[in-house]
Amino acid sequence: MSILVREQSDWKEKWTNFSLNEFKCKCGCNRVEVHPDLLDLLQTARERIGPIMINSAYRCPTHNDKVSNTGENGPHTTGLACDIHVSDSQHRKLLVTFFAPRVYGLGIAKTFLHIDLLSKADGFDMRPNCWLY
Repeated sequence: MSILVREQSDWKEKWTNFSLNEFKCKCGCNRVEVHPDLLDLLQTARERIGPIMINSAYRCPTHNDKVSNTGENGPHTTGLACDIHVSDSQHRKLLVTFFAPRVYGLGIAKTFLHIDLLSKADGFDMRPNCWLY
């Protein structure tokens, strides 16, 4: 398997609670690049804390530039980041408690939680980091 999961043939059975479609770019290009470490973390989260809905995962550089101030090289273009739906304050607390010690980037918003596994080695000098939207 390549380092990034890009197609169904790269998918592992252990990611049973997810589908490749959850991680595709939403602009219509249907590209997907997701790192197995992110999938492993998300699968563990679903097993330990219950259902998790992915709002946004991989974004092609063009789409990311349109929807984010991080431009064409933002965290979502790496395959190591995603946004998780937050249903209410208790759900947010549960997600933050689980993910905070396990990720390098943590963005907290009213309706979603951004997580990423990016480090200085990936060109993200401001990691570890936590912020509010």
